Amino acid sequence: MLNLLHAARISLPRGLALIAVLMLCAARSGAQESAGAGAGTALSNPTPAAAAPAPVSTGAPPASIAAPAAPAAPSAVVMPAVALPQTVLPDNRFPRYEALKPAVSFWTRVFGEYSELQSVVHSTLYPNRVFKVLDYRQDALWQDRFQLDKRRRGEEQDAKEEFDRLLKQVDEQRYAPQNLSGEARRLYDLYADLPGEDKYRKLIGTARVQRGLKERTDKALEVSDRYLPSMEKTFRGYELPVTLTRLPLVESSFNLDAYSKAGAAGIWQFIPSSARIYMRLNEVVDDRRDPWASTDGAARHLKDDYTLLQDWPLAITAYNYGRAGIARALDKVQGASLMDLINRFESDRFGFASRNYYAEFLAAVDVERAYRARAALSAAAKPLEFEVVETQHYVPYDTLRRLCGASDEAFQRLNPAYRPEVIEGKLYVPPGHLIRVPYGSARAFEVGYAKLGEHERFDSQRVMYLLHKVASGETLGRIAHDYHVPQKAIIAANELKSVHALRVGQVIRIPPREEARPGPITVALGEATPSQTLEQKLKQAREEQREDAASRQYEQKQKQKQKDKARLSVARTHKVAAGQTLSGIAKRYKVSVTALREANNLPESATLRVGQKLKVPG
Repeated sequence: MLNLLHAARISLPRGLALIAVLMLCAARSGAQESAGAGAGTALSNPTPAAAAPAPVSTGAPPASIAAPAAPAAPSAVVMPAVALPQTVLPDNRFPRYEALKPAVSFWTRVFGEYSELQSVVHSTLYPNRVFKVLDYRQDALWQDRFQLDKRRRGEEQDAKEEFDRLLKQVDEQRYAPQNLSGEARRLYDLYADLPGEDKYRKLIGTARVQRGLKERTDKALEVSDRYLPSMEKTFRGYELPVTLTRLPLVESSFNLDAYSKAGAAGIWQFIPSSARIYMRLNEVVDDRRDPWASTDGAARHLKDDYTLLQDWPLAITAYNYGRAGIARALDKVQGASLMDLINRFESDRFGFASRNYYAEFLAAVDVERAYRARAALSAAAKPLEFEVVETQHYVPYDTLRRLCGASDEAFQRLNPAYRPEVIEGKLYVPPGHLIRVPYGSARAFEVGYAKLGEHERFDSQRVMYLLHKVASGETLGRIAHDYHVPQKAIIAANELKSVHALRVGQVIRIPPREEARPGPITVALGEATPSQTLEQKLKQAREEQREDAASRQYEQKQKQKQKDKARLSVARTHKVAAGQTLSGIAKRYKVSVTALREANNLPESATLRVGQKLKVPG
């Protein structure tokens, strides 16, 4: 009988409460998920599960599912109500640095005022000082959108070039501004209050175009009502500020299908390397696309960021830049705050996006707070109601959908993490997976599951192979290394006689290995050439692994420093006597003068006084 883990009614928008029903069955049976589930297109069907499969070791008595059984009567458990999305109030854990106020003001206008059909031309050094706004709202009413976008990109480039050209004129006439007119004079006035004679020259080459985000943000704020109460509950569970749940407004505009050029996915925009640490990312599921699972991962990610950096502006910036990178940058500039990095840290990687990320976050919080005040009595987004059940076998995705009576769209909306290979039936949903089903359908699901025949539930996963065309100079060892698969596995999959039994142009099957690739890369079984993007994806994966290794190594060094510091903090106390010097005391206790100074926060110019107590590091 299907084990119903729990059934929860999630009513996320305004005025609705969370009602959860816990439904427990008397027994739990089925096969465990096999570790080697793969991705590809060459398929082989597993042996169907026996009518009475071996029970999972859970302490419950085994039960057969050979014949339909009546579902256990559910016991109702009233859970705490889920409140409306909380209106986040100003929080001193998220300081409003005076120097960042202009940037926050700029991003507030980007999120809340400038249309997606407006292009704001500004300098990266002073984004709040807008050079000009290109407005295409009227043009969009009559012009083809592809033609308009092409024209728009050209005019945006022209505006940046005009910005540099006018700056050169202004710089030449900076001592005679009366000779300037039109746009040149306006540009002179725009930056006239800045210090330095070369201020206009420094601005050359800093032009940037930011398109407005008002419509996208308005839609995001409406959609967020479906998820924010649950997200806030998750963050409270990790003892984190609920204000952090507004980061998806910056990352993805709450677009569940968001996917960046860098390979980041979902509302929290996890890249593959980070996702593998905090959630499932394999041939079957990509939890980055699941707003509930990815929120749990984001909470743990941000908690780890804060644990290392002990400062929320730094931790938030680390979500964009990387926590190890932020820590290294702080060490380099001997800084302790985000403003130290913005003012003193120079790096190509720490560019406009990273410098402005915290300001964007504060602006998004402000825009969302204003939206809550405006829309307090308006209609909320449609609630998401579901129950959660747990699979006990390898089952086709469409079978699970059919059992709960949901449409393709509704089922995929509740279970958005599954890969196309699973949805298309090339791979099965493994046992132990928590499936969300429409509220009220869990009991019918259980009865239907108990009636499944051997052709719809299995005790092993389907096997999918990736196909690789052997290129000149490639060896089996090199191929195995690139795919992170043992040579012997490739030999067995292709029935090769030896590691040297390869020829140029030969298409070989690569057995899948979970977590070995950034995503499903598949080709049709009869296709002679592999995916065009395979080499690029593998290169990206290797780069991410190298960066992960460097980050882990750095974090280990930081932890060791903290341990050393803790060890040194176990200090003895020395009372200074007449005639004693710092060097003499250091020699007596066999420690360095520097260590003695650091343990007591003594500057080099400090003098000792009789009776003063010093901490002596152990």
